[in-house]
Amino acid sequence: MRFRFFLFALLGAYVLIQAALAFYLRSAGVSGTGIGAFLVLALSMPVYLNLSFMKNWARPIWLMPIFFSYYFFSAVGVLTLFLLRAGVGIHRLLNPVSGPQTLSNALQIDTVLGVWSFFVLFALRNRILGPRIMEVPIVLPGLSRDLEGFRILQVSDVHVGLFESDRTLRRLRAAIEKVPVDLLVFTGDMIDRRLDEMDRFLAFFGNLKGKLGVFAVMGNHEHWVDGPGVAAKLSGAGWPLLENTSVSIAVGERTVHVVGLTDPAAQERGESGPSPDKAFSRVSYVPGDAVIVLSHHPSLWKRLSDMPAQLTLSGHTHGGQIGFPFQRWNLSSLFYDYDVGLFRRMSDSGIQYLYVNPGTGYFGVPIRFGVRSEITLFILKGA
Repeated sequence: MRFRFFLFALLGAYVLIQAALAFYLRSAGVSGTGIGAFLVLALSMPVYLNLSFMKNWARPIWLMPIFFSYYFFSAVGVLTLFLLRAGVGIHRLLNPVSGPQTLSNALQIDTVLGVWSFFVLFALRNRILGPRIMEVPIVLPGLSRDLEGFRILQVSDVHVGLFESDRTLRRLRAAIEKVPVDLLVFTGDMIDRRLDEMDRFLAFFGNLKGKLGVFAVMGNHEHWVDGPGVAAKLSGAGWPLLENTSVSIAVGERTVHVVGLTDPAAQERGESGPSPDKAFSRVSYVPGDAVIVLSHHPSLWKRLSDMPAQLTLSGHTHGGQIGFPFQRWNLSSLFYDYDVGLFRRMSDSGIQYLYVNPGTGYFGVPIRFGVRSEITLFILKGA
């Protein structure tokens, strides 16, 4: 319900933004035919995207970056024009006789382009700096001393595709290799919109190693593109893919159980969806063990309260890609209860953590503004 409410609110805002742009184009002398063509093109994008989701058509992934990028920049443009007009209005109130009474179209266009450039340059800061390595200690009361200091590195939402250059991917690999870890895990959306992007992903990351292994789950993009095809490529590269299944790894006299959940997007393709019961069916948890769950979509954490799911690692939200870190607000917080960062709860099975990784790649708008890309190192600790 919350998701639907904010979706309609954002779509309503989009329509108002296009109306404002049409008004501006009219004042700039554009013909009625030109404005009509502009509105048809602008409004047809969200209509088609919404129909594809409602009718369960094949996802038009190619259109999503165009739509979201256009939405972002048109919103920035309208906001800039509004502030310019407001500034002129205030100036006229304070100086009713002297000073400019209107703004030339050239000045308005120059100002809009200047603001756009500022946003783009600030957003490019993330590409210049690359992903940060966030260290997160996880305290598990009763954890065996055999597992004290156990290290897990999570990489999520790489989205190898249009927005990821070879240089960006090389830097990501270098950042991963900097960190000595026991387990390396990828939590979905490794690719963006085509199956052959999996070959490129594996060319950069296929031979990465963790001391005790590398594990992965698929995200919604893998299922939208071709879930079985992606699974075959990962299997051919020797990557254990944990789709509603688990593996148990002996560490000293204790065990680390790694459980993977299938993403809900699999059901859109007529495949089996997430099944916690099936995923945990082979987990023989003993106090002192550690249970790590890989679940691309963070909402599945709600279904794990009765399971010995001590640490669930998710992604999917990208932290909204646009946000205000000091206020802990981002676009994804409008839609998701678990938007980004660490969450904690108590259940019958004990303390449970969820970490929603902001990811390293991009979807829709190829920028991050106030939300840094990240790979995350988890260090298990006893009480």
